Amino acid sequence: MKSRFLLSILIAALLIVGYSGGQPTAAAEQVTITYAIWDNNQLPAHEQIIAAFEAENPDIKVEPQVVPWGNYWDKLQTAVAGGEAYDVFWMNGPSFPVYASKGVLMNIQPMIDADKLDLSVYPESLVNLYSYEKNVYGLPKDFDTIGLYYNKDMFDAAGVKYPDANWTWDDLRTAAKALTKDGNWGFAATLEDQPNYWNMIYQNGGQVIAPDGSKVLLDEPAACDAIKFNYSFVADGTSPDGATMASLDPSTQLFPGGRVAMITSGSWMARTYADADANIGVAPLPMGKQRATIIHGLSNVIWSGTKHKDEAWKFLKFLGSEKAALILAQSGTVIPAYTGLQQAWVDSIPKMDLKIFIDELEYAVPYPTAAKGMEWNAKVNEVLTEVWNGNVSIDEACKQAADAANAVLSAN
Repeated sequence: MKSRFLLSILIAALLIVGYSGGQPTAAAEQVTITYAIWDNNQLPAHEQIIAAFEAENPDIKVEPQVVPWGNYWDKLQTAVAGGEAYDVFWMNGPSFPVYASKGVLMNIQPMIDADKLDLSVYPESLVNLYSYEKNVYGLPKDFDTIGLYYNKDMFDAAGVKYPDANWTWDDLRTAAKALTKDGNWGFAATLEDQPNYWNMIYQNGGQVIAPDGSKVLLDEPAACDAIKFNYSFVADGTSPDGATMASLDPSTQLFPGGRVAMITSGSWMARTYADADANIGVAPLPMGKQRATIIHGLSNVIWSGTKHKDEAWKFLKFLGSEKAALILAQSGTVIPAYTGLQQAWVDSIPKMDLKIFIDELEYAVPYPTAAKGMEWNAKVNEVLTEVWNGNVSIDEACKQAADAANAVLSAN
């Protein structure tokens, strides 16, 4: 009996301290990695994703950091320069070539090959978007198209029929005039490029930039006429002017607050508008000479200087998994890039016809980019802002904007 009692004590002691090859083993040390995103609306879904990942990888803790879009790139550049960047972070198409070419991003092709990761679960266009010199640097996260959001209560009060797939630019103009009353506006003709006037340029048969990214084409008639169409709403008072939209954000204040009846914006705003107090619906973009919508998508990338390469790769793979994509889809925040889960996103907000964003893929055009980054577009925005503020003639703006942008592209 005594020998059995002593044996029991010995076994219990070994279980407490751990035993391996005659040496006690300590519990694995937990590693913390950081994950930077810029959309607070997506934080709850990503907290769920992180919780699921940590449950499978208890030795890795992920610390999410939300950096608002307005500060995201400046903070990222500062962090990279200081040698303390985020381990994993969001990347967009326009910025990718710059960061990849400067060695900021980790080449994940070797890990993809070693783990035999199947990239066919993502749209090929997105895989190509985040590839540099035939190597993949980011796993696609989501994609987005643009729709026309509208306030149903304002339409009902004005006796105007809701927008539908048959709407044209003329219908948009007619409705905007009927809905502009009582100090409110029918349409927000914003200067947001991807959510607004870029779509109009392609709908009018124009191009923002040459396919090879070498030259901005806003001074060509088709592009310039589309910009003039957008400005016409400001000119006739059916849209807030530049000063008003600078002080009261049309996407987050004027439209959901019931001051604007219609606004063009991305699929990423569906959850925000569905949860707003206003009664909001969505329709396909009105057609110009042809149908068109800008398509874009984000990826998750790893900082090349991370001290936790293996842990960051494990997390990146999980972010690109079906499990993570399903959580994103069911949150209603973004359309997941993972094939087969788009319907789950459509079903996530049944009171909105989110299928319109998927149907628009048929005529989607790629997000305009240049290898030198997006400084050219900042120059365009500077010129157009002066137009919307009434300081520059719309007739002069297209050439000024193109000249300013092309000066950036032609500089060494």
